[in-house]
Parts: sequence; C-alpha cells; structure tokens
Amino acid sequence: MKALFAIIAVSVLLLHSSAAAPTQQYYPTTNESGAFFNGSEVTYQYTGNYSCYPAISTSNASLSSTASDYPCYMGIKTSQSQALPDWILIPAYAGMSVFGLNSSNGMPVFMNSTVYTDCGSGNNFTICPSDPAFVYSPQFASLENILGIKSFAGKPYGVMPMPAHTHLVNNTFSGDPIPWYVITVYVLDPNIMPNASNGKCSKVVSSNVTNPEGNCLTSLSAIKRAMETYDNATINANSGNPLWIALGKPMTEVYIPNDTNASEVGNSNTNIVVPFAVKDIDFYSADVNATTKTTSILPAPKQGNSNLSIETVAVLLAIAIIIVAALLVRNRLKKPNSMQT
Repeated sequence: MKALFAIIAVSVLLLHSSAAAPTQQYYPTTNESGAFFNGSEVTYQYTGNYSCYPAISTSNASLSSTASDYPCYMGIKTSQSQALPDWILIPAYAGMSVFGLNSSNGMPVFMNSTVYTDCGSGNNFTICPSDPAFVYSPQFASLENILGIKSFAGKPYGVMPMPAHTHLVNNTFSGDPIPWYVITVYVLDPNIMPNASNGKCSKVVSSNVTNPEGNCLTSLSAIKRAMETYDNATINANSGNPLWIALGKPMTEVYIPNDTNASEVGNSNTNIVVPFAVKDIDFYSADVNATTKTTSILPAPKQGNSNLSIETVAVLLAIAIIIVAALLVRNRLKKPNSMQT
C-alpha cells in the first residue's frame, strides 16, 4: 500500500512539472516569415537578399568607415523609390532583450514572459532571412551613451544587432515579388503588441484608456491611431528602460523616428530594402509546411521555477514504476508461504 501511495505521489509531482512544458513556436524558414495585413496573418516569401542604399556616409560623413562593414541604418530619414513600405514593429518596452540580451532564443522577454515576434534579434538563429544581422542607428549610439559603453558585442559605435520585430504591410501587390523598404516602429505599450503567431493582444500593464488593447497593431490604421494616442501604459511599462530613454521618452503608444503625425507614417526611416512576395496564407497555420517551421522552445525563465520536458517526465515516471514494481516483488518474496506446515 505504501508503494502504491509512493507511485501516485511521484506521478502527481511529475505531471505538475510537465504543466509548464516547452511551448511550440514557428520560426522563420529559409525563405519565409510571417506578417500582418489588414488584421490578418500572411506570409512573406523572400525572393532575394536585402540591400542597403544609400550608404551611412551620405547621412553622416564621419561614419564612412562604419559604412564599409555595416552599410544598413535605422532611424535616419531617407528616400526610397520603386518600392512599397514594410513596417517593422519592435517591442521597445522589452528593453535590451530586443537585441538578444537575456532573450528567449532571440525573442524579447518582458515581465518574465516571451514576446513572440516574426523575427528574432540579428545575433540569433531566429533572425529572419534577408535581414541584416547588424545595423547602425543614432538611437543605438544614444543608448550606448546611456549605458556607458562604446561598443556592443565588439561592434563599432552605434552598431547593434537588428532588433527583434514583427512585420506589417498595407498592400499585397497581388502577391508579386517586389522590393519593400523598411520603416522602423518602436512599440512602447505592451498592451497593443500582437503575438505574432495568433495576432492577439492582451492587457499586460495598467492603462488609462478605455480599451487598452484597442490599437492592437495588426493593421496600418492601428499604427496611425497608436502614434497619436497618449497612454500611461507607456510610462508604466518603460520606467528605467534605457531604450525608451534613448528614444527621448516619447509618451505615445508607438514612436516612429522622424514622424510627428499619422500623415507621415509612410516616410522611410531606414535604408534597408528587402525583396519578397506577400502570400495570402497564414504563415503560422498548421497546414503550411508546419513540420519545417516549428521548433520547441522554452518559455521565458522565471526565477525559482524549473520546468521539465514531456520526454523527461516520461522517463522519470517509467523509472518510478520500475522501482515500485521491484519493491513489490521483493516484499512478496520475503513473505512466508502460509500453505507450508
């Protein structure tokens, strides 16, 4: 009976541990990633490598040496032609984790939870195909000044990994492969940052607006509203965040460098151009080559919590059963045979 209680106790403990087992998340494939278009999830099908033009030196002559090795920049006004806009949503409220620091496989972490984006940080295997791994930004230079460093990962001043981000477009161009120019959008309110795999927003921090998730960023109209919406969720989420400080502590739900109002939302603020086709297919749908897109990843680490995988649970449970069975056999062999005289 004691043995029976023991196996039940072990089973309960193992099942409790398995409740926090790794979750499954879709990563970019060799030529695809996810995106949002008018509230729906679509697929980017890449047709070539990124290009970065004009070089940094045209905007800042003192950076000519940096331009030779790191020609891509963000946060600087530029002009693009023969291309359509591609907005990238960077969860800036997650601080340095958007650059891969203390992240979950390159996915940002906020309040001990993973922020799932279409693309991980540039220094991680979850980077999207056709994205530059490292870019220059004057905002990154300001960030390094705030942190008191002159180099991140041994890179030149102002050069950091491409931040983790989610995609959004306002035109599919009939699914034809064309060049798209990148527009940087820093998301400051976690309540409106959609989970890339399901498009859902959830209330993460307190807010003073009637509908905290009302501007869930799955469409261009939501970006326009968010860049003119003042919400104390921004303060609540970013207090002490060096990236928010480097951006000038904007109080709106999103901040787009060089844009002051919704009418400028299409202005380019990078020199990054990526060729791809927008396919009307949910990248995260289980029936779209799911076996080649999924990888099990652990949830964001929580202090004092140790999670076991399902495989580990199964092995430990089998061991426990074998031990208990052996004890039962031994006890039975020790009992005297009541039929003997």
